[in-house]
Amino acid sequence: MAHVMEVIRIEGQSEGYKRWIKEGSSALRERLPFKGPAHLAITIGSAGMDSLVDAMDFEKPPVEIPFEEIGLPVGENQNHPKMILAGVIKGGKNIIVVKGRTHEYEIRPTGISTETWGVLGPAELTTGYLGMLSQIGVENMILTNAAGGINHPLNDDEPKPYLIEDIPVISLIESDVDLAFQNANLGHYKGEVGDFFSLKNPDEELMQIFRQSMLDIDENMEIPTVHYATSLSTPEFEDETAIWMAAKFGTQAVGMSYSPEKQFLSGVKGIGRFIGISIITNLQELGYKDGREGDKAISVQELVSQRPGKFKKKFVASDAEVRENSKKVEKKLSMALAQLTRNL
Repeated sequence: MAHVMEVIRIEGQSEGYKRWIKEGSSALRERLPFKGPAHLAITIGSAGMDSLVDAMDFEKPPVEIPFEEIGLPVGENQNHPKMILAGVIKGGKNIIVVKGRTHEYEIRPTGISTETWGVLGPAELTTGYLGMLSQIGVENMILTNAAGGINHPLNDDEPKPYLIEDIPVISLIESDVDLAFQNANLGHYKGEVGDFFSLKNPDEELMQIFRQSMLDIDENMEIPTVHYATSLSTPEFEDETAIWMAAKFGTQAVGMSYSPEKQFLSGVKGIGRFIGISIITNLQELGYKDGREGDKAISVQELVSQRPGKFKKKFVASDAEVRENSKKVEKKLSMALAQLTRNL
C-alpha cells in the first residue's frame, strides 16, 4: 500500500490577522472626527516634529488615539510614543498624523501570540497601522524617518555627498533597498486585496509638491533625492562592515525603517500615492586605519576594492545626535508639510 503524503497548502494571511485589521480599523473609524478618506496621512518616526500639529492649523484640537486603544502594538522604544492624531484643517481637508512607528526589530522573529487574534508576525505588526489606514482610505501618504548619510561618492572624481556643516539635510527618498528584513509581503494576503507583484517607487508628482512646499517656506532650500537602505545592522548603528555594504549598494541614506512600509504600500488598496522623507541627521563615513586619505573623498569604487577591515569609522553615531539634529529642522519641515496640505 502506497504511503499517502500530507498535502501542505500555502495560504494567505491568517483569519486572525484579517480580524485584527478589520476590528482595529473599525475602532479607528469610530474615533475619527471626519467621515470618508483622509486627504493626507503622515508617519513620524525618529524625525520627531512635535510642532507639526501646531503648524497644521486644525479647525479644532485633533483627536488623540493611542495605539493600544485600536489594537496596535506599543513597542519598547520609549523614544517612539505611539499615537494617532486626526482632525480637519482649515479648508476642510482630513488629516491623520501617526506619531511613532513600531519597528520590525522591536518584535521577536516568531511574532507575538495574542489571545484574540492568534500569532501575529513581525512584518504584520510593523505594517498593521497601514493595513488599518487602508480600510479608512488615504489619498496621500508620507513616511518620514531619520537616517545616516553615507558620505562616499560613487566615482573617484566626485566630491563627498555631504559636508558636516550642512547636517541635518532634508531629503526625498527616490529609491531604496531593504538589507535588514524579509519582504513585508511574504506569505501576505495582499494578493487578495491589491496587486501582488507591484513594488512601486514614490510618486513623482507628490515629490514635486513637497519640493514646492519647501520652497514656499524657504526659497533657498534645496531638497536632494537619495537612495535609501534599511541597514543590515538594524537595530544597532552601523559598524564598518555595514557602512561598507550600504555604500556598495549605492546608498546615500541608511536607516532602520521605510522599506517594509513601502513594500506594503506598493500594492495595497485603499492608500493612494506615497513618498518618503529622510532627515540626514549624522554622517556615516569610513577612512583608512592609517588615515592616508586625509580630507580626500573615498569613492565607492575605492571602497569595494578593499575589504571592510581596512577601514575605521570617522564618526560615531548616537541616538542623542539623531534627536538633536532632527530638532534643528523640525519647525521648517513641519511648516512645509502644513504648506503641502494647501498645495495638494
